[in-house]
Amino acid sequence: MVALQIDAKQLRHLQRVVRHIENGVPKVLAPAINRALDKGRTTVRRQIRKIYVIKSKDIPVAVKGASVSRLSGEIVLKQGMLELNKFKVRPSGVQRRKNKRPVFAQVKVGGGAVMHGAFVPAGVGYVGPFIRASGAGRLPMHKLLAIGAPIMATQPTVGPEVNKQMGDTLALRIDHEIDRVLTRAGGH
Repeated sequence: MVALQIDAKQLRHLQRVVRHIENGVPKVLAPAINRALDKGRTTVRRQIRKIYVIKSKDIPVAVKGASVSRLSGEIVLKQGMLELNKFKVRPSGVQRRKNKRPVFAQVKVGGGAVMHGAFVPAGVGYVGPFIRASGAGRLPMHKLLAIGAPIMATQPTVGPEVNKQMGDTLALRIDHEIDRVLTRAGGH
């Protein structure tokens, strides 16, 4: 869990500077918190991509932002396993039986292996590797899954970097938002 904190000295300074503006402190903190959350989302994606072979858009991260009435927000990583086709998979499409190659999948940077028994079926509306259930029949087929985003985000290098980036951004944005609020109020 990543938590941002404002120490008492910063808060007193903030209250003193915007004391003549109605809801001055929330007007300063809400946009600063939101900008820090956006930076955190970007950093989570960037740090995960240093470890895993996945596109940034395929990492399910959402931000619940702060408002003037609610000075808190969160970064939410969607629960559940991600499909293997979100990572590096070869071949990427359906193959003809004559030239069929085994399916190779790479989830972590520097890793990867051949998936014996896996195949990319035609005509199912989903282009990705499947595997058949064991037994005599050819059905059911199961989509191959890899790893969940919350698990990827628990890597030791992700959390500290996100904390650092969000803290730095919050400190910078508070100063910027103070200037913005004072300018709008005509007191700067």
